[in-house]
Amino acid sequence: MSAPYVIAASVLGCAFGWLLVPWASDVLLHRVRERADAWWDESLEAYRAFKRAHPGSEPSSAAPGAEGAVGIWRDEAFAAGLAGSLTEERLKALAGVGFKVGGLEAAGTADERGRRYSFEPRPRSRMLCAAALGAAFAVAAAIAPSAPAAAMLGICSAAMATAVVCDLRARAIPLEACGLMAVAGTAFQLLACGPEGAATGLAVALVVAAGSALANRLLGARCPGGAVGRGDVRCMGALSLATGAGALCGFAACYVLAGLAALAGCVAGRLKLGDGMPMAPFLSAWLACGAAVGVTLA
Repeated sequence: MSAPYVIAASVLGCAFGWLLVPWASDVLLHRVRERADAWWDESLEAYRAFKRAHPGSEPSSAAPGAEGAVGIWRDEAFAAGLAGSLTEERLKALAGVGFKVGGLEAAGTADERGRRYSFEPRPRSRMLCAAALGAAFAVAAAIAPSAPAAAMLGICSAAMATAVVCDLRARAIPLEACGLMAVAGTAFQLLACGPEGAATGLAVALVVAAGSALANRLLGARCPGGAVGRGDVRCMGALSLATGAGALCGFAACYVLAGLAALAGCVAGRLKLGDGMPMAPFLSAWLACGAAVGVTLA
């Protein structure tokens, strides 16, 4: 693509990063919180009912039906308690239904949690969003074989930027961002790489889903909340669809960077072995590397 076209795309990306990404992040964080709160309240009542019916036992996440759903909630609540991410109000609610909360520390109050599930950006945050999305739009315009393909890759970049903000704020990757990335990413593959690229992306997405499910099953005892979070699985599936034949390179770039960041955090004393990290910033490297490699291979 010509230089003026790339520059125009970069300016458009900066505008979207300044205005759209902060607004979308705030809206989606509120939606994530509403869904999470509804699921928590319903599951807490279901757990209370289970304990009344079975005073001496705990629900199993491997059980079918309602017990399995309550068991999954219990495992995730336990993992959140160990990670210190439950509020004072939720720890009290758990204690009130017979959940053993001894030794668990609260992560602030419900009001503090509410502030995490919102995004009121300062000028510096807007500048970072604008710079990141401006660069992403410029790269999309430079590597995509056509304007429609560049537009679809730009939409993927905007959705990924929103996911990064949400993950950094509340350790959550919204379903809506993943869904938009999956749709726009599939369209990008069809426009840039043809049906073969889209089919390859779908195959990798299925492998990612199966591998994540296997990891969560095998490591369930060591990671009660799941070795791979649901948001990360959805995002990796969407990225697989968006990057097609470049998905494996994107996967490698993502996890090499994550491993280096974890190692640096441990050396600096900011992380311990087993600590979790927001994965969306590293998953954005998957999109960048995977899209570039996929277009090159097409």
